[in-house]
Amino acid sequence: MNITALFGKKWPRLGQAPWLSPKIPPEIQSSVEDMQLRRAMTHVPMLYLVAIFNLLAVMILSAHEGVAIIYYAWMGVFALACMVRMIMWMRLPNHKEFRGSSRKLLRNLSLLSVGIVTFLSLWSVFVVATDAFENQIFIPMSLVFGSTCIAHCLACIKRAAVTVLIVGVLPSAFAMILFGGFDELMMGWSMITIALLMIRFVIDSYNQIISGLIMRHTIWKQAHSDALTGLANRRAMMNHLLRAEQSFASTGIGFAVALIDLNHFKEVNDTLGHDIGDHLLVEVADRLTQSCADDEIVGRLGGDEFLILIPGVTEREHAAARAAAYLSGFARPANINGHVLRPSASVGIAVQALDGDGAEQLLKAADTALYEMKRSGRDKNLFVTEPLRKLA
Repeated sequence: MNITALFGKKWPRLGQAPWLSPKIPPEIQSSVEDMQLRRAMTHVPMLYLVAIFNLLAVMILSAHEGVAIIYYAWMGVFALACMVRMIMWMRLPNHKEFRGSSRKLLRNLSLLSVGIVTFLSLWSVFVVATDAFENQIFIPMSLVFGSTCIAHCLACIKRAAVTVLIVGVLPSAFAMILFGGFDELMMGWSMITIALLMIRFVIDSYNQIISGLIMRHTIWKQAHSDALTGLANRRAMMNHLLRAEQSFASTGIGFAVALIDLNHFKEVNDTLGHDIGDHLLVEVADRLTQSCADDEIVGRLGGDEFLILIPGVTEREHAAARAAAYLSGFARPANINGHVLRPSASVGIAVQALDGDGAEQLLKAADTALYEMKRSGRDKNLFVTEPLRKLA
């Protein structure tokens, strides 16, 4: 399947632009953040464990070499702080403010990771430059190991992972090249190579994750939207109705449906062609969208039939007023490829609990009201009569 055809624009492919990332559509930004947080929740406790063991290893080595305790005593406090943070992070999903705070948690995690690695990197440069330890290679190599672990676990947060690699590896590597002997020189260049390879790995891994999310969103959108108008399709509208029905059962907040059908649409197709008919449907979809309130959902069920979900409605008068607003959008003529058309429509309204109980009954009631309006000469009788409503 061609990605360009799916997205309608050219997304950078990994093989052609390895340093570029696919642009994240706004509609999946929250999904990306949720994915990042889920991965972080899995990996961050392991990062703290790695940090604790590395700090203990450096402390043991320092004591073994007879280094003054003033140079490494702070590591014990740091290891204890890592233990506390690890426990807090593991308990975080149980916190009442955990949900809905993905962006804040990811930002804090990024700042904390980069800040800690920056501090350790400065300390590593100090060790290399001042000969504070007899074994100079161990400290930078330990930092390289820790930085690559952090970057690997934070690969889904590209900027944080790349920054950790740059800050955690390159300063120590250049310090070894400048201040060390031949062994340190070779090890420094090896560290730089490792950092560059890891940066490439992080970017490729991130790009694959984002491309997968974009592909999944595109497939979902194709399955739940009308290909011609871009509105919600029948499947999506039924899902919206089901959620509205569930909300009514739990909260008592009512809703209504407006079933809209174009008048004389078949004549447009027969006389002007299906291409003009398709353009007219797109024009109608745009007008209905403009006439809808922010919380109302408009969809196309098929052909020239549209459905609008109107939440927060408990009275027929309110639903009728909204239907009048939809029909007013058809007042002005439409110029389609040089043909001036005056679209009009019939509408049937059904209100939850008043005209039916549940999506199926409401659609039947709205369809009956729509048919009655067409049969009676489109006299704006928006609701089904009592006998018909009982049958519906």
